[in-house]
Amino acid sequence: MTLLQGMCLVTFRQLVVTASENLQRYAQRRVPPRRVLNILGVLLGVVTTPLDMIAYSVAPQSVLAPFGMLQLLLNFGVAHFHGDVFRKSDVLATAVVIAGSFICLWSGAPSKKHPFQLPQMETLQIYSVCVLTCCAFLGCLLAAMRKVGGRTDAVLHCLLGGTLGSTVLVSSKVLAASWIAEDRTFASVALACVPPLTLGAVHLSIINRGFGRHPLTFMSPGLSVVGLLANVTTGCLLYSEVPVEPLYFAVGVTVLCYGVIKIRTVNNNDADQCDSTCNSNREQCLEEQQS
Repeated sequence: MTLLQGMCLVTFRQLVVTASENLQRYAQRRVPPRRVLNILGVLLGVVTTPLDMIAYSVAPQSVLAPFGMLQLLLNFGVAHFHGDVFRKSDVLATAVVIAGSFICLWSGAPSKKHPFQLPQMETLQIYSVCVLTCCAFLGCLLAAMRKVGGRTDAVLHCLLGGTLGSTVLVSSKVLAASWIAEDRTFASVALACVPPLTLGAVHLSIINRGFGRHPLTFMSPGLSVVGLLANVTTGCLLYSEVPVEPLYFAVGVTVLCYGVIKIRTVNNNDADQCDSTCNSNREQCLEEQQS
């Protein structure tokens, strides 16, 4: 039953996040940019974040992560409104994504007997050090190559955004477990609030910047596949979520990732064209305002 509840919560969350991401992209691609719409898009994503925390706490994280590919399909359904190209081959790749998701659902870990469980502290500390080192390295690369643009910039946004998204999820689950613990104290709950709030703010700024610079037909698959792999990995390592059929589950994840990558393999000029078009439009708007 908890798996069904988690799937319903994730479905609603994905619908809202799709609206949030498309509002952000639409607002940033207008000339001049629509700041109010951009803020509204960010707020939509923020206020529904607790739904992810609840869903991934009551149901296996490694199973819900593949089911979260629904957001990818929704984004592709509205991609043409932004002028993003949707190829015929993407239809077949989308079917592959759906097939991979169903394989993962069928062969994934069983429902949790004890929701809102806290991982072992030693394992959590090792995870924290590793993920912070990884995020710091990717952040430095992104800052150093901010003027390069193109595919490199888009890939770095996806890697950092997807990793941070998974980290925010784990820290939110730790907060939920700390909140309902019988031996909780005000200090322990307050301390548990710091990571999700801090990481969440950084995560929002990274993906918001990425949505403004690159097509959703690249960002959405990239963020999805990185987040999927990170969530499946942390679910297995931190919460001992062992799939019922490990071999079939591995096949499902592989099929799903292949479909996501196949959906949009852009050439090196795609993101450059988006950046140059956006910049030229803004320069043209400034010239018109000055004249």
